[in-house]
Amino acid sequence: MHPLLVALVLAAPPTASIAEQQAKAQQWDELYLGFGAVGPKGYSSKDQKRIGQALGRGCLALLDSDAVLASSLGEKSVAFFSEAPIVVCAARASLKGEERTAAEELLRAGLKRHPKDGPIAVELARLLIEEKDGKGAVAVLQKVPKRAPGYDDAQALLMTASAMAQEDAKAREALAGTGTSSPPAKDASSPVAIEVEVPRDGPPLPGARPPKFTESRSYESTTDDEGRRVRQNAYFRFRYFNAQRDFGQRADYEGRVQGALEEARITANRVLGVARETPTDVILYSKAEFTLHHGEAFAQTVAGFYSQSAIRMNDSAEINAHNQATLVHEYVHAVIDELTGFFDERLPIWVNEGLAEYTEWQYLGRTRPEGRYDSYLRQRAAGKSLPPLESKRSLIATDDPGLAYAYSAIAVRAYVARYGMSDLISLIRDVGKGTPFEKAFTAHTSSDLQSFTDSLRDEILAK
Repeated sequence: MHPLLVALVLAAPPTASIAEQQAKAQQWDELYLGFGAVGPKGYSSKDQKRIGQALGRGCLALLDSDAVLASSLGEKSVAFFSEAPIVVCAARASLKGEERTAAEELLRAGLKRHPKDGPIAVELARLLIEEKDGKGAVAVLQKVPKRAPGYDDAQALLMTASAMAQEDAKAREALAGTGTSSPPAKDASSPVAIEVEVPRDGPPLPGARPPKFTESRSYESTTDDEGRRVRQNAYFRFRYFNAQRDFGQRADYEGRVQGALEEARITANRVLGVARETPTDVILYSKAEFTLHHGEAFAQTVAGFYSQSAIRMNDSAEINAHNQATLVHEYVHAVIDELTGFFDERLPIWVNEGLAEYTEWQYLGRTRPEGRYDSYLRQRAAGKSLPPLESKRSLIATDDPGLAYAYSAIAVRAYVARYGMSDLISLIRDVGKGTPFEKAFTAHTSSDLQSFTDSLRDEILAK
């Protein structure tokens, strides 16, 4: 805690009159220092309202000029006395600071307190639409009462959200085989998005459940058990591979990584219907560190990979569209690991890799393999030479990794089309609890893997 805050806490708590005086004088820094470490408890309900309103005026005043302080004042204001305009102000300030999850948390909490407030619902719906969650936005906007403020804005935005939800439904139908859309593929010369199952800096630790660190969606700076500086929220915990490095030195890079992984989390949640409940460790390597531990060729082509309950980020890689898709793939591995109780080695490789690749396809707007693999798979199917799904070989170790990844994703796509994503997630959980995969597969599908493989071959030939 800042020494000045310590001194203020030890002294007599600031009064509501002081808050109002400082707000009137626009002494926003002093106002936050005075109340930043103070909670509503101990104040009368009347004074809580006075303090909350004073803090809220600071959020409104600084929204365009100092988003960080505006967000802090707004969150504190809502804690003392929740007012709908300040909820929106605090959320907008958080968005300006790229704290999307914090903004969503504020808006959802605000909507619970002010269920009839249209502007909060509209702000939340806009955020959901930006996250490509049209269905979620529709659910929020439909609850705005006709006589509520902001009802007209909600109805106008509802048209956009409904159209997005309908497009998403059509895309899911196409994925299930009822449509024929095939978006443009990436350049076939692009490196295949791959990862290593056992990194050079240590073997995986099956069943090693990582601890849960915080419930907050806002990033907080703290230290771990070994005294290393970390930045964390409810979803991710960032630290440097080199404990001597600290946050703030690479603020731009850290911000881009945080944004990229947050987009990966949103995508996984949309496609799978679940995301990680425990935070995902993210280890930031320098270029030299990543090259030393994982090889120069790997360092030149991969933005990051998941292993040992952590996504390991390569500082030398640009966060571009291709690498963003790779991070979606890797985050799905983190989700799968948690779904299995951190025993993901119990799953066949085709399920683990296929679901990650399938989700990456969804992120890129594709439903089929890219480049030559679409026709090549049909050739292999016609020649009855498709790789066996039950193979335990790492896909990267196969003769043609691109083919193996594509075939695994097609198998997952077929399973989802027939039985649903929620059933696949349930199967993964069952396997994690110790049910042998073949037994779980039969229980969920009333079929066996050989019959599934045969029908999959026929399906590939029919496309």
